Amino acid sequence: MNLRGCWVYTKFIAINSLTHKTFIRILPPHTRKFLSDLEEHMEKTVQEKPASDPDRQEPVDGVCLEDLAYTIDHLGGSQLVIEDGALLEWAHSNRVSPRNAQIEAIQSRIIPLRYAKNFHSLTLAEQRRICESRVLVCGCGGLGGVLINLLARAGVGTLRLVDGGVFVPSNFNRQWLCDTQALSRPKAEVAGERVRLINPLIEVEVFPTLMAENNAESFVKGMDLVIDALDDLAGRFLLAETAKHMRVPFIYSAASGWWGQVSTFLPESFLDMHSVYGRGEEQDQPDDVMGVIGPAPTVIGGLAAFEAIRLLSGRNSAYADQLLYLDGESGRMDVIPLE
Repeated sequence: MNLRGCWVYTKFIAINSLTHKTFIRILPPHTRKFLSDLEEHMEKTVQEKPASDPDRQEPVDGVCLEDLAYTIDHLGGSQLVIEDGALLEWAHSNRVSPRNAQIEAIQSRIIPLRYAKNFHSLTLAEQRRICESRVLVCGCGGLGGVLINLLARAGVGTLRLVDGGVFVPSNFNRQWLCDTQALSRPKAEVAGERVRLINPLIEVEVFPTLMAENNAESFVKGMDLVIDALDDLAGRFLLAETAKHMRVPFIYSAASGWWGQVSTFLPESFLDMHSVYGRGEEQDQPDDVMGVIGPAPTVIGGLAAFEAIRLLSGRNSAYADQLLYLDGESGRMDVIPLE
């Protein structure tokens, strides 16, 4: 019996097992022995096959990241890249988080296509560090909206977003996350949703609550960088002191009117926020009550994002123990050493 005959036979016995017994009796002895051996082999194969779990999704056999990537001409050479959809499918099939999938891709020298324009500004190793990093952004308003947007696009692996406020109409002039659909909604929740739309490869943790003495340490714990995007001085001091105590780098940013400023305090620094504000920790009015026009938090948020990317990628800080001061009215920027 040839192979086609075997296939027809197996289909036949699957359809009608009673007729099969009659069919066997009329076959020559050597053919009956062959079919008997074939049946025994089929039964053994079925018995040895493990029972499948209907709730378990098996990974696609033999599919690796290289199979899903393709080559593009990039910066005068060729580069393997992978698109979001393929990377997310691979992560799901292999039961790893999208965050870890993008890190594994970069370690395999495959660039997620969404980050291709980061090179040559960043090296592959620097992009990997950014994707491995965890950042706390405290405040999701004017400054925070700019920072969150840029850091999500840069590929920061985990963004922890904290803000106890809701969007109101007076936020429209400067807060990127505020639109007509966001009014009366918690700022942190809107920010989290926007991050997921911007970059599904990263993780976002959302805390729609005010930072206070009883929760500041829990927010800072496990972070590689803390960024102040608050609008009240007491909160800034609390956040800065907590970061210093827990030895986490801290970026301070503030905007009001036409003006703004950025500074960085590393764990080993002898300086702190008193070097910016003096010994007073009182403020007549919060920044948002004093008024601010849209370009001020946009420019300051962008400069703070630059500083964050420098630190997360392993480069030197530009503003450690210094204060960048923006005067938008005159168009000038100065960097002033702190004492």
